[in-house]
Amino acid sequence: MKIQILFLALLILSGFRVKAQTLNPEQLQADFVRFQTALNEVHPEPYRYTPKPVFDSLFAATQAQLDRPMTQQEFYVTMVPLLVALKDGHIKWIPAGQDEHYPFSTSKLFPLNLYWVENRAWVVGSYGSESIPNGAEVLQINGKPVRDVIQDLLPKMTFADGNTVNGKYEDLNDFFSGYYATFIAAPDAHEVQYRWAKEEKTVTLPSVTLDQIRRYQEKHKSAPQKPFRLTFTEDRNAAVMTIERFWDDKKEQDYARFLRESFRELREKRVENLVLDLRNNEGGEEKYGVLLYQYLALKPFRYYDYIRVRQKKAYSFPAWSPKLYQRFKWLVVRKRGNGYVFTKQAGLKRQKSKREAFRGKLAVLVNGASFSVTTELAARVHADQRAIFIGQETGGGYGGDNSGIFAITQLPHSKIDLGIGMFGFHMANLPTTIKPGQGIIPDHIVVPTVDDMLTGNDPVLKKALQLIQPRAGAAGSSITTR
Repeated sequence: MKIQILFLALLILSGFRVKAQTLNPEQLQADFVRFQTALNEVHPEPYRYTPKPVFDSLFAATQAQLDRPMTQQEFYVTMVPLLVALKDGHIKWIPAGQDEHYPFSTSKLFPLNLYWVENRAWVVGSYGSESIPNGAEVLQINGKPVRDVIQDLLPKMTFADGNTVNGKYEDLNDFFSGYYATFIAAPDAHEVQYRWAKEEKTVTLPSVTLDQIRRYQEKHKSAPQKPFRLTFTEDRNAAVMTIERFWDDKKEQDYARFLRESFRELREKRVENLVLDLRNNEGGEEKYGVLLYQYLALKPFRYYDYIRVRQKKAYSFPAWSPKLYQRFKWLVVRKRGNGYVFTKQAGLKRQKSKREAFRGKLAVLVNGASFSVTTELAARVHADQRAIFIGQETGGGYGGDNSGIFAITQLPHSKIDLGIGMFGFHMANLPTTIKPGQGIIPDHIVVPTVDDMLTGNDPVLKKALQLIQPRAGAAGSSITTR
């Protein structure tokens, strides 16, 4: 499990807040040593994307900065470049008891909901009572061009594997106000220059609170839907399977049952074209990705090549990790070359397709929030040339990720929780043409516009249906629920 167990553990460790406390250099150095020790003993592959000499230089430069008193926020920000250098989107760095995305300010937050595409931003909503027209392009924030704002924030964001950036943009779409307050400023009001109807204007908007942002999000939340859905085009020639997450809540839906019944229905109805929508699916349990591919694969396959583990012995520092793993790791961790591998994972074995496996034409939709287990599945599908891909590059890495079971330690003085995925997953049988650090790049890149966001238009799905059933007319491409 890559999500629920981690956050449960962070809740257990949380509760002590030192936001206003000033830490002296000795305390900062002690926390730095704990941080470095944890990475060295837990992270399966700290040099997967950044060479060790570069990392060593960065460690030395960061440690040299800890020669003066700092607040918790100053220390947090100072350490972030080390986390970014890991290029590991699963890494967690959260002050105890705080919201992950609003760790230091729950007031004085930027008041607009923005939609980001590359170096531009548009208004798609307002958290406060004073606003700017939806669809207006934001040109400057507090006197700083939007291009400079984004170039300031991207190097401080960790939600990306390897060299991917789309996950960071998706994070900004959801949490820009938190990132701005953490890394740039949290003023009482924000000056915004924008362009609307070919005119440029400047307004000053009062800041908002996190409660206001959450009320806005609750008000504008989409109508509740099941996390796993199967829908059909009107002509019944194509179906769309949406998987919002790779874990289930038995009170809502049973994932295995959904797959079993859905693929049986596809077979009974002789559906020839399937769109698999994995957008905004940040992952879950590895076995769920393997199970879904058993219903899509045309031949036997290997899912993972190997799963790296840093060490087998106990850690030299206080850390939380699942007791079951601690008890049985001597059985499931084996020596391999100069390191260790985890062996108890069904995806390491040769897998067979299900009898009800879909054998028609397949299209897969992905974006920057397609991450973790989702990217692993997408990598397997893409590497086996099983589908065409539409959308935007995934936030997860093509070659694998560092996740699985987490070890969590709380730095003793700053009280910041550091969560590290203990397993380095490597996908099997990958193309030799992929570049180090890339995600899954779609065959057809489609980026929604601000108008699409405001009107609910879905150009990615429309493009997929056009590609997968080119002979169908516009009416045949309409989606109806089962």
